[in-house]
Amino acid sequence: MPSNSLNVNYELFEDKRAIKFMDKHSDDEKLLRRIYNKYCLLACDPYNEAESSFKSRKCPKCKKTRVGNYRIIYFIKESTKEVEIIDIGPRRAIYKKWD
Repeated sequence: MPSNSLNVNYELFEDKRAIKFMDKHSDDEKLLRRIYNKYCLLACDPYNEAESSFKSRKCPKCKKTRVGNYRIIYFIKESTKEVEIIDIGPRRAIYKKWD
């Protein structure tokens, strides 16, 4: 019988900017569910979920992934097996903010 459990390899932490985004959109259950599902995938394998490299002068080691028109910016701390969710926002605003 197949298992539905996820093999979580990394612990996730949210920066205050990500928490603020989630609080601001607390009434949009569909969006929050999609973001939570992406969090689960990031906890399992953050490298597999990363899109093309995120070119940012402010955070050169950060990675990005998409949830519809939104982007999740995150940083992988390999030594402690942690993924820090740095920021979430609309695509255009995130790229402008993190350029």
